[in-house]
Amino acid sequence: MVAATLPYESIKNDEELRKLVLDGDRTLVPSIALQLPQAPQLSKAMLTLNEEQQVERAIQPRVRREQLQLHGIAVNDKFKFVREYLFFIFQTEVLTAYCSTEQTVWLANHQQKRTRYRRVKEQDRPREYRRAKLLATRTIYALGLDYGMVKVGAVSGGKLVVAGLTVTPSLGEDGIKSFLNALKGYVAQCVEPKPEPEQIVLGADPEFVMVGPDGKLVIASELIPVRGEIGCDAIWLGEDRGKKPLFELRPTPTSDPKTMVMSIYRLLTKLARKTRHIQGKWLAGGMPWSGFPLGGHIHYSGIKPNFKLFRALDNYMALLFVIAEDVKGIDRRPKYGYLGDYRFQPHGGFEYRTPPSWLVSPTLTKGVFALAKLIACNYRTLPYFPLQDPEIQRAYYMGRKALIYRWLPNLWEKLKKCADYELYKKPLDDLFHYLLSGETWDETQDFRKVWYLPPYQQALVRKKTL
Repeated sequence: MVAATLPYESIKNDEELRKLVLDGDRTLVPSIALQLPQAPQLSKAMLTLNEEQQVERAIQPRVRREQLQLHGIAVNDKFKFVREYLFFIFQTEVLTAYCSTEQTVWLANHQQKRTRYRRVKEQDRPREYRRAKLLATRTIYALGLDYGMVKVGAVSGGKLVVAGLTVTPSLGEDGIKSFLNALKGYVAQCVEPKPEPEQIVLGADPEFVMVGPDGKLVIASELIPVRGEIGCDAIWLGEDRGKKPLFELRPTPTSDPKTMVMSIYRLLTKLARKTRHIQGKWLAGGMPWSGFPLGGHIHYSGIKPNFKLFRALDNYMALLFVIAEDVKGIDRRPKYGYLGDYRFQPHGGFEYRTPPSWLVSPTLTKGVFALAKLIACNYRTLPYFPLQDPEIQRAYYMGRKALIYRWLPNLWEKLKKCADYELYKKPLDDLFHYLLSGETWDETQDFRKVWYLPPYQQALVRKKTL
């Protein structure tokens, strides 16, 4: 299989563009190689849509099934479905969506049900549609693709499964126009100037738990309001939805990573003083308390997301964190912390949800925001993507540190060549040495100690470290 070559000049000519991306009668080509000489700094990953090796894996049913199951995606093409959805996807966008209808027809003196499809919108079946759309988008991402058609089946009982996939769908006129527009939009992103660091605004909502001397969870909602800069996560304990055990920090968004860390420290100090009468430990990481996975979600605004950005965050951030994670964190995946976990926000930004709660260490926290900014500004030039290899994906989900550790020097060397590295050199260098040391964070330890929070405060040391 050879990718279709797409010169930049053809983007301006719809007729020529159609001929290049469609094989025969309205069938989409499986892979596209962009030629953008005006952007010579772009990596091969940015210039390739549906990399050929990933397509070869995706079209093999057994390989596709194994890869999707590794990511926690249910696959079954043998069920009798209550409904079927067809989603035509280009990266984060659903270009067209269809839902099945059954129509009875007469064939050779007997009735037979034939599946037909109609265009569907979110308001038709809002909850099921949203879940099916997420599953379809996750499928394209997990298979290392940028576009394709995914069939999602709804089984009685509300379960959704992936029932099929094609990277060469036959498109109607609406589908063709939607794809061409999405393709043009992606190319425009590729050739636009590199964003300046101050353009990208960061936010976060890291989670943690408190555990009392009796070994039981301290219920966050009994101490603080659900909303506010220090609040509670939506997850509840037991049957009472009002009992919310997870604490969540919501610092004010800022374009400056250092300001973000200081804001988090301020919120931690405020909560430590408010709860100084509560004995026990503050725990963070991946899953310090069984059954309660914790996240260190990073919020972005000022930058338009695409799969290439999320893959850069997965490869240059989430993958490397496995090197230092407590073994307990493995249980968080793949239901939580799966690769490419993102969510759009009402304000127009988005959050990257894959990392665990990095509050376990100030070094990790400071490094996270510097790294988040560096990757967002420079992801278009980063060349290495080890997670394209299914073996490295397995290493991520199973916590195989040694295999991932081998990639650390090469990945970090490319980060150091980014134009903005010097802006955040201290926190990034500290994070690199933290990962290089092979040190593992301990999710059973009270993280107030390393943050020098009450009752472990040491004013002089705190002043030097923050």
